[in-house]
Amino acid sequence: MKILYINYLFDKKYSSAGAAVHVREFVNAVQKSGVHIASYDLNKFDGEEAAAQSRSRAWLKQKLSRYVSQLNAFISNIVYFRREWKIISAERPDALLVRYNLLNFSAPMIAKIKKIPLVLEMNSPMALEDRRFNTRTWHLPLLPAWTEKLNLKLADRIFTVSEALKSYFVKQGIGEDKISVVPNGVDIDSFRPEVSGTRIREKFGLEDSVVLGFIGTFHYWHGVDCLEELAEELCRRYDQVRFLLVGDGPLRADLESSFEKKGLAGKVVFTGYIAHDEMPEALAAMDIVLAPYPAMAFFYFSPLKLFEYMAAGKPVVASRVGQIDEMVEDGVSGLLYEAGDSQQLILQASRLIESAALRANIGKQAREFICRNHSWQVNAEKVLGLIRQSLNGKYASPGLPGEPKK
Repeated sequence: MKILYINYLFDKKYSSAGAAVHVREFVNAVQKSGVHIASYDLNKFDGEEAAAQSRSRAWLKQKLSRYVSQLNAFISNIVYFRREWKIISAERPDALLVRYNLLNFSAPMIAKIKKIPLVLEMNSPMALEDRRFNTRTWHLPLLPAWTEKLNLKLADRIFTVSEALKSYFVKQGIGEDKISVVPNGVDIDSFRPEVSGTRIREKFGLEDSVVLGFIGTFHYWHGVDCLEELAEELCRRYDQVRFLLVGDGPLRADLESSFEKKGLAGKVVFTGYIAHDEMPEALAAMDIVLAPYPAMAFFYFSPLKLFEYMAAGKPVVASRVGQIDEMVEDGVSGLLYEAGDSQQLILQASRLIESAALRANIGKQAREFICRNHSWQVNAEKVLGLIRQSLNGKYASPGLPGEPKK
């Protein structure tokens, strides 16, 4: 069996960093399983091309982008269609796997024309996100929803990263039997309890501290605004407590400034952006990890950092929202609190600060749960099962969950 995997990622250092990890680790896991997979990143607006643009073209694009960006993305399907037709004709895959991108529909159209089974990967409700959060561009309101629905209709099988996201698409009229849920995964060999955090602790003067950590992008939907009250209260209660905050984002500067004004700069360390392959060492330097997501009516995420936290054997304090509540057994593989309840967050964190034994036991249970259920290998096997289903059993294997039997 040969699979062709198409994605359209951009800005892999920041906004698409988690997606880039997902793509890379999934492909590696499929290759380890012995299945032939060819992966193509087809976003044509990469950094090198942007740098090569003439100044006049760049100026014109900046001035007009507010008004024509959606239309331009839609028309770009002509360019993508030509490129993808050549790739698909050359690769001759048995099945096509596409990571959906806003306003793209060229690959599913080719799959339909060439009668190639199509499995569609949906990681977010992109049309909804565009409508809610994209205030900088002029909208053609029906276009994103139309192209998203077109992709969903053309696909033979669909998988989402969460039950909430599956339910959303079912409500859009997509058959429930057509959609499966395959949460994110983690490289359990890279994120493991045996990784040493000594170098990081020495670098930032954390050797004798109980370190609470956060890894991620400093955006409001990651709940980082609650860290100010949490750090202020816990550092007041416990002399040995320090915070290690890893990542970057629009809220970082304000948060850092606030800590300085409160006299907590020496107790709260901001590392800034670090590459994903350096994350295990940074995580190893933490004793307690935080996933303080805010209350959201539609929490459709499958938080990559939660998988990495738990795989590293770290006790997590997380808000009880969406998939987090499904993954973390309160008091067993982590501690949960009601999103937005700062006092409950402080209480749960305090329990872990005061008990090294509790930290060790919860971390152990978290690691075991992830290894059983959410390695990238398990993730890849589930997706391969869906691909085999789309092939009507042609490559059926009884060893993969959800696949038709021989």
